[in-house]
Amino acid sequence: MKTKIILAALILSASSLFAQTNLVTDGGFEAMSPTVKNYIINNSGTNKMTVFGKWFVSFSKGGCENGCCEGTSEITTADKKSGNQALTLTIIRQTNRNDIKVFQVLKGVTSGTYEVSFWAKSDIEGLPIALDVLKATQASTNNGAEPFTGNFTTSTEWKQFKLKVDLSSWAPEDLDLMRISIRPNNTKKLPEGPYPKTFWIDDVAFVAAQ
Repeated sequence: MKTKIILAALILSASSLFAQTNLVTDGGFEAMSPTVKNYIINNSGTNKMTVFGKWFVSFSKGGCENGCCEGTSEITTADKKSGNQALTLTIIRQTNRNDIKVFQVLKGVTSGTYEVSFWAKSDIEGLPIALDVLKATQASTNNGAEPFTGNFTTSTEWKQFKLKVDLSSWAPEDLDLMRISIRPNNTKKLPEGPYPKTFWIDDVAFVAAQ
């Protein structure tokens, strides 16, 4: 009887550990140097990103003569949800709701149901922010129409946002090098001022749903 109880406890422990395995690399931005800034300037068309396990920040040039947006991003140690660092983005101007994004390509995701979450705050109360879960085969110009998007509203205090996604119907080519994308200051209409506005993001997670 004691052996069965111990075995059951080990199985439960292993299941809990699996459920909490974060498939996002460096979800807390702890490994990034404050002096390193990585931008994909013209992030449009079919996704061709093959670099996985690394954060990217996109201020899209798009079809605008002087670029469709302007802003800065940096790693901060002054204001974070946990750990030692967080990512901060300051938007100076923006044309489209998909101009600015923080994204990472994931590898090794298998079919199933997952919970995606992140913590965020802003210097202005009630700003929109979106979370997209995108197929590897999907164009990077996605603006939240499909397949999975969570639309949230930030506060001047840290808040956690969660989105549950069922990837059971995704083909292997959709799962391989899929990506998650966080879009600050997105709305269903054109983004509005006042500018500048600042967002902080920390503790991004992609885990098997319990």
